[in-house]
Amino acid sequence: MTYSIVSLFSGAGFLDFGFSENGFDIIRGYELIKEFADANNYNHQLRYGHTDTFISHGDITLVEPKDIPKARGVIGGPPCQDFSIGNANSPGVDGDRGKLVWDFLDKISYLNPDFFLFENVEALYRTKKHRQEALEPMIKKFGEMGYTVYFKVLNTLEYGIPQDRSRVFIVGIKNQIVLSLNSVGLPGFEWPEPSLLKPKTTYNWPDVMDFGAVIDEEEYRGASAVPYELTIHSVIGNTEELSGLPNHVAFRPYSNRFLTVPEGDVKRKSFKRLHRFRYSPTVAYGNNEVHLHPTLPRRLTVREALRLQSVPDWYQFRENTPLGKMFKMVSNGVAFRLAELLAIQIKKVLDEYNEIEMSKNSSTSIVIS
Repeated sequence: MTYSIVSLFSGAGFLDFGFSENGFDIIRGYELIKEFADANNYNHQLRYGHTDTFISHGDITLVEPKDIPKARGVIGGPPCQDFSIGNANSPGVDGDRGKLVWDFLDKISYLNPDFFLFENVEALYRTKKHRQEALEPMIKKFGEMGYTVYFKVLNTLEYGIPQDRSRVFIVGIKNQIVLSLNSVGLPGFEWPEPSLLKPKTTYNWPDVMDFGAVIDEEEYRGASAVPYELTIHSVIGNTEELSGLPNHVAFRPYSNRFLTVPEGDVKRKSFKRLHRFRYSPTVAYGNNEVHLHPTLPRRLTVREALRLQSVPDWYQFRENTPLGKMFKMVSNGVAFRLAELLAIQIKKVLDEYNEIEMSKNSSTSIVIS
């Protein structure tokens, strides 16, 4: 069975497509930045042959809740800059973007979906001010609205994605659904099981080495205890395969540092060179942060960055999209594979609830011969 969902703060669609590839149907989305909405709609067309505009371009705060179609679920991640750790003076809920968390809550209150999923930066939980002024009041309010609320900080590394990216997720499931499941011995929503526990400290990650160092990659890989799926090499090591894919483009080199930064030196504020057999820092290319290819004197390409976000190769940007916009869309997105895993777990809840309701209906129906 397929379930309808509305997407708020849709972005370029990484979260959306994680759901639409796993039993959900996006019936409407809303995105402020035109290039983001265009990319989302373009991939709906490429992937599903849709000709209608599913993602509306505009300010969601100006959209009346009554004008949003009803759906089984609502998903979204309001812009997070006002909560970001990287923003030393982050205003939190007092900032224009921080206030968007309340708009999300208001839309949920009116639409009253069976479930919702909210995503935001880790600082919403880690920073005391943001936790007390935004996260905790939100969770309390969702509970008052009749939802069983599940909260967790998830890191992509623990789910086999070679990127260190932690994000806050809140899932709300209507109380009556959870109670119905509990009545037959089933749990409510369960977070996807990590495939790897504490990988940053569990494994002996390789040291920094000189840029251009020659190593036998197969031998190096075989001797390492690090799971290959957590290495950058696993997603961008096949240069021949990448060369035939769309969006395999990067900013042109402009600095001698492209030739001098050691492989694996990611502690610098700006120029960070990734290591073939380590994971990537958070894919975020704003504030002059430059991620360099492990073995080539250049930045990462858009396609390489998409792969670090676990985005499938069928997803692509129009070729005339400005490079800066493409990288911003990649940086702002939810890791696709994590979105898929969350969608699968939510669908499991809805499927089980539907089975219970169907069983009730069939047992109480009267057959007239």
